Parts: sequence; structure tokens; C-alpha cells
Amino acid sequence: MVRISVIPGDGVGPKIVNTTIRILEELSDIYNLGLEFVEAPAGDNALRDFGDALPKSSLEKIVTSDACLKGPVGETAKEVIVYLRQHLDLYANIRPFKTFRGVKTYWKNVDLVIVRENTEDLYRGVEDIGPDYAVSLLVITRKKTERIAKVAFDMALRRRRKVAIIHKGNVLKSYLYFKNIAYEVGRRYNGIHIEDMYVDNAAYQLIVNPERFDVLLTPNMFGDILSDEAAGLVGSIGLSCSANISEEYGLFEPVHGSAPDIEPDYADPLGQILTGAMMLEWLSYKKGRKEFMDASTHLREVVEKILEDGDTLTPDLGGRAKIYDVEKKILQYIRRKLI
Repeated sequence: MVRISVIPGDGVGPKIVNTTIRILEELSDIYNLGLEFVEAPAGDNALRDFGDALPKSSLEKIVTSDACLKGPVGETAKEVIVYLRQHLDLYANIRPFKTFRGVKTYWKNVDLVIVRENTEDLYRGVEDIGPDYAVSLLVITRKKTERIAKVAFDMALRRRRKVAIIHKGNVLKSYLYFKNIAYEVGRRYNGIHIEDMYVDNAAYQLIVNPERFDVLLTPNMFGDILSDEAAGLVGSIGLSCSANISEEYGLFEPVHGSAPDIEPDYADPLGQILTGAMMLEWLSYKKGRKEFMDASTHLREVVEKILEDGDTLTPDLGGRAKIYDVEKKILQYIRRKLI
């Protein structure tokens, strides 16, 4: 069995996670994946119910599982996802963004990946707060910059061989250090076009010419901000998925938050579902089992078909469908391939 810990999350989280699990269970049966799902409550609801945003029992389930499928959490994100990224050393945050046929966007050929360092920068959380001041320490280290740069350049080899190093080295020497170390790593690779770009210009270029980008290598905070901007390019943040990975472990979550202002029945589950496809792909490499990659490809093809059809879209994509309508349609397409 392949044991998957599950954080249902808050707000729209439980419904989009449960939908994703039912779809993954169907694929598990078809491809004989042997998936077993174990709930590990964490987030605002867990804080209310157990007095702890990340109960010890949940943490134990997570660290002893093969991977974690996480829904969005609310105000306790720092106690949950930021903690897990650092505790499990999930140093690489991978966020792909691609336009789909059937989704209304200004741009039609966006296909980029933000590779974000996930454990340091300002999000390292080294702070001092007084009544008249607040100080946060910006931490950039050689080791962690080298390893995230290697992830970005390895990924570029499998894509269009372009890496943009995003920084603010003209103002902060810490980010200049990030850029310089990333360049050192990049020079070990042949045939990859490397450029560096100030983060403010990168934000502008994402709007006016996103097709120029392939892989964007970013420090922690800049990657967090730019990925929400990139989500706007592809039509909805509800379509955006991500992975938090190390050499040994993977935690997979949608880019969006818990969306407490959205009626959960009308939430878009596709970002969470595509997150599940990312998890299957990672498990294929981790376990050395081709059937996981086949299932991942199958699921992505079905999602693309749903979007192209355009008759089962949730309100964020201009439709009126409920989450159950999307789930039903996906399951129908998955099963149709067997006929």
C-alpha cells in the first residue's frame, strides 16, 4: 500500500479534498496503485476541535506516510504549512502555470513554472517585535540557494531550457548573493539560456509578455507573490496546483487559500485535483512505478477535456456548475477510457 496522509483544511478545503480523494481512489482501482488515505486534521478547524493547529497525532501520520495531500488552511497557515515545510525540509516549492483551451484568458500560450526556495528568506521567521519597532531577518544561505537552483536548472533541461533568476540585488545584498550563487550553479549546465531580472520588472513582464518565461527561480517571498500573479494569467487561481518536495518527501497543495467567502458547493476543485496529479507523478519517480505516471497523465488529460468542453465550469471560470457536477463529469471521463 502507498499511504497518503490527508489534511482536509478549512473553508472550501474539506469539499475539494474529498472530491479529489474520490477521484484518486477511482484511479487507484483502475491502475492498481494501492493508495490508502489517512486523515490528519490540521488548520483552523483542528485548532478549534483539538486546541492545536497541528496536533501531534496528525504530525505523526504525516511524517510516517509516503506523501501528504493538503487542502488550504485559514489563519493558522504559519503553524501548519510553514512549519511542515521547515520541519520536513521541503525546500522546493514547484508551481506550474499553463493556459487551457476553454478558459477565457488574454494570453493563450502561457506555460511556465515558478521554482521557489521554500525554507528561508524573510519567511524563515527570525523576528523581533517591540512596541515601537519590528525587525525581520532576511536569511539566504549558499547551501539552500545551490540546491533550489539545481532543481530549477534540472527542470529547465526537461522543458524549454530557459531560467530567469528573480531577485532584488540592486537594493539588498542578500538577494544579490542569491543571484550570484544561482548563476554559479547555472554555469554547470550546457545549453540553458540564463537571465536575471529584478522582481518588480518580473511582475511587469508577467503581465505584458508571460510567454517569454519558462522556469522562474525565486527566493521564498518573491515566489509566493509572483505565483498568485501568475495564477491570474491562466484564468483562475482555482486552477493552480503546487508541490513542496525534498529528496525524501512530498506535500502537495493548491496555490489558493481557504476562501471563506465562497460557498463550498461552488468552489473550483480543479486546482486540488491537479495537485493530486502532481502527487501521482512524484510518486512515480519516488516508487519507480510507471502506473503512477500513467494515472497522472490520464487525470490531467481528463481535466483538460473538462475545461475544453466548457459545460461543467464553476463560477470562477464563468460557469454555474457545483463541485459535485465537476466530480461526476471527471469520473465519467475517467471510466469512459476503459470502454
